[in-house]
Amino acid sequence: MPVYKYRSFEEAEEHLKKLLPTDPLERLRQLERIIIVLKPPRKIQRGIFKFRTLEEANEHRKNFDTQS
Repeated sequence: MPVYKYRSFEEAEEHLKKLLPTDPLERLRQLERIIIVLKPPRKIQRGIFKFRTLEEANEHRKNFDTQS
């Protein structure tokens, strides 16, 4: 990432306006990309599972959480 030097705060603000997209949707997409990089989405187990006991269900959940 390049380093920029400015003579005044106003000059820095003008350059920042050029760097940031003016389209609000594009700014939202950039923010979303940053969030995904910082905290990737959790894996979700798909399907329907039947368990005979609550302990069996908790064991299944615990095993899935350790795999991700």
